[in-house]
Formats: sequence, structure tokens, C-alpha cells
Amino acid sequence: MKFKIGLIAIFLVFIFALVLYFFLSLSPPLTDSSKKVFVINEGDSLSTIALRLEKNNFIKNRYSFIIYSYLLGLNEKIQAGNFFLTSSQRIPDLIKNISRGGSTDYWLKIIPGTRIEQFSPSDEFTLIGRGLEGKLFPDSYLIPQDYTPENILSVIDKNYQQKLSEARLDATTKYSHEEVLVIASLLEREAKTINDKKIIAGIIINRLNIKMPLQIDATVQYARDSLGSPSEFWKPITKADLNIVSPYNTYKNQGLPPAPICNPGLDSLTAAYHPSQTDYLYYLHDNSGQIYYASTLVDHNANVSKYLR
Repeated sequence: MKFKIGLIAIFLVFIFALVLYFFLSLSPPLTDSSKKVFVINEGDSLSTIALRLEKNNFIKNRYSFIIYSYLLGLNEKIQAGNFFLTSSQRIPDLIKNISRGGSTDYWLKIIPGTRIEQFSPSDEFTLIGRGLEGKLFPDSYLIPQDYTPENILSVIDKNYQQKLSEARLDATTKYSHEEVLVIASLLEREAKTINDKKIIAGIIINRLNIKMPLQIDATVQYARDSLGSPSEFWKPITKADLNIVSPYNTYKNQGLPPAPICNPGLDSLTAAYHPSQTDYLYYLHDNSGQIYYASTLVDHNANVSKYLR
């Protein structure tokens, strides 16, 4: 009899500890009250939502979230949408929040090096033909559903102006902002690291100073892709492409293209404003993307023989 009472006592202690742990796990994981966006996609399962909430520190324990959702009868009422959550919410409050429906705000993502035709805020709102190539700063923008096209452009421009101020701080280039923006767009397509971008910015300036054609493949790609509606932009050029008649073809025309060829990121803008001073006039990419520089045509041809054959 005493053995049975002991087992019952142990069982009750275990149940009490389990219940206590469950209620403690409903408390907030952090004291941070700043709001962050949490997206629930259409078709996300309760377990998927719980796991992502736990990974992003919105809840302490995903299993407590799932259990409490069932206890409240809200497990099937959680809706898709964008939610502004904090890490200082208790699970009961959080569940009620996401079961009321989120906003239908959407994300507009502009990837560095893309041209305007490669993205659009919506099917109804196109940015083509507004003269904004190069000025749509690459970033992810959360756009409220009720924003007009002009509201969207205002958000992007505010970010662009802020980043522009950072990039031009203590600028060393003699070129105008419009010319620097064109150079930055070339750098975005030609190099990955800020160091390489600064060196190539210097090469572009060296060529401009001696009135040597820039001969940059990306400008030919832009010219070719502007002639139609390609299914894929920025494909490698062919020998035939070099003969395209366009002010953007820097193999045929001297000087900078008339406008940017893509939307450059902060590193490219910074490099364009702070070019490296070297005596290089040539550069090439090997098959792995490594860039090799040369000051003379003889050295450049040697690099071609060594790294491209």
C-alpha cells in the first residue's frame, strides 16, 4: 500500500513539474519589445510556423505553442500574412495576434546588378521609362498594400539618398554624380569585391583620360538585351554582339554609356567615388572569376594566354 502511495506521489510530482514547465514555457523568450516582421505563408503547417517562431526567438518552445494553440481552439484559425511580433509577447497573446489575420503588405526586393525590366512592384506598376535606372537602390523593401507608385518610389529614393551620402563621403573622383552613377553600374556587373571594383574604377578613368574605348562586355549585354524581351538577361556576349549599333556599345563608342546599365549597390557606388590610382589599362576574368590586371597590351595578352587558354 505504501509502495502504491509512493508511486502516486511521484506521478503527481511529475505531472505538477510538467504543468509548471508548460506554463513557464509560455512566458516571453526575451524582453526585447521592438517589433519585427514575421511572415506566415499560405499553406504553412502549424508545426512549420512553430519551428520558425522558435528559431526567430518569438517563443521559447514550439511544442508549447502547438499544445496551447489546440487548447485555445485556434490551431486552424492562424492566417497567412505579415505580422509584427515582439520577443516580449507571451505565447497566448502571440497566438491571438496571428489568428486575427496579418497585413497584406508585400516585399519588393531589388537585387544588385539587375536592370529595371528584371523586377517590378506589381503587374500594374512598371518602373520602365521613368529614367530611374541606377537610382533604385538594391535592398528589400516592405511595401504597405495601400502604397501608391509614388509612395513606393519615395521609400526607395530615401534609402538611395542615404546610401549615396555614405558612398560619396570624402570622394576622390573628379567626375559628376551622373557620371559616377554610370561607372558604379559598370562596376556592379564587372566585379564582386570592393577592392576589385575600386581598381576597375581606376582603369575606367585611365581609359577615359587617354580616350581609349572602355570595351566592357556588360555594356554590350545591356545594348543587346534592350533590343527585345529576352527570357534571360546578361547572357555572355558573342562576336556578333560586338557589332550592335547602340550608344551603350563601348566597343564601338568612346567614353561612358549615356546612362547606367543596372542598379548598383553600396560597394559599387563607394568604389566609383573612390577609384584606386594605378597604371592599369586592362583586366580579365578567368573561368573561376578571378581578375588579372595589366598595364600594357603585351602583359594583357600574356594574361589571356595564361588564364583563358
